[in-house]
Amino acid sequence: MTTAVSFSSSDQPAPFDFGPLLNSWKRSLKSRNVAEQTLKVYGTAGERMRRYILTYKPPEPDALPAPETLDAVHREHLEAWITHEIETTSASSANVRFRPMKTFFNWLVDEEELDRSPMRSMRAPTPGEKEVPVISDNALKALITVCSGKDFASRRDLAIIMLFIDTGVRLTELTARSIGDIDLDLQVLRVLGKSNRERAVPIGRTAATAVDRYLRALSKHGCSTEPDAPLWVGVKSKAPFTIWGVGTMLERRAEEAGLGHIHPHQFRHTFAHLWKVNGGNEDDLMRITGWRSRQMLARYAASAGAERARNAHKNLSPGDNLK
Repeated sequence: MTTAVSFSSSDQPAPFDFGPLLNSWKRSLKSRNVAEQTLKVYGTAGERMRRYILTYKPPEPDALPAPETLDAVHREHLEAWITHEIETTSASSANVRFRPMKTFFNWLVDEEELDRSPMRSMRAPTPGEKEVPVISDNALKALITVCSGKDFASRRDLAIIMLFIDTGVRLTELTARSIGDIDLDLQVLRVLGKSNRERAVPIGRTAATAVDRYLRALSKHGCSTEPDAPLWVGVKSKAPFTIWGVGTMLERRAEEAGLGHIHPHQFRHTFAHLWKVNGGNEDDLMRITGWRSRQMLARYAASAGAERARNAHKNLSPGDNLK
């Protein structure tokens, strides 16, 4: 659903509104069974571009005016939008929003709405190399400690946190699970990753024990434990736990533990870091996390890379090893 944008002057022709075309594009994506999270990312990018064009003012005196038709949309307008995204958010965010819009304009060409894409020769902005902080061992232990109670909420929260620590799965992968997706005998959690790719993620004994205790608490809480029942539910509502519920829970538990803000995705970086610290195989890491490229491996392994280098230097120091 698009939001109407009003203009103060009725004398000026209205800039082109991408709203109807974006709606058609999203329907096309749904028909291709694109993942729900991908649809949200694409929708956000499209709406931000749409609103920028609707409120467009030439950044320079000799710049093109706001486009009044689809054919009048020029590379210059879209470059101005990307620059605006970099300046108001970040290069990384602009990079994330650039790619869906390139897909969108290619779709317009395929649909014969345009003869050629105004983004055909544009290059994505280089994302900033912002290092995501890993969660320290002490902080992880503190989170586990504040969930050591025997009440339903403690059993649930500890199981969620242990799976985050032990698997490095994404927030959406962990949240949208049914009871049948976890096999405590085989010690695997079946998840649906990006592009609807399924994978079985191994879990350790400690995490499996936490989940087993939670499932017993779930039954006592009066909730279904059938295979198709939701794995995570609210304490009072007993409704399926959402990604927002998990995020709020982590905020609350971090505050109880005396920690700062913890984002669910930090567990994924922490998992990759601890895997490498302990000498884990990179191919195994890619398989567990669902990464298809070494680029993603390098990006996530960059977190706390300096710490790993210092630890390696203790064993490999040329000075210390001189005979």
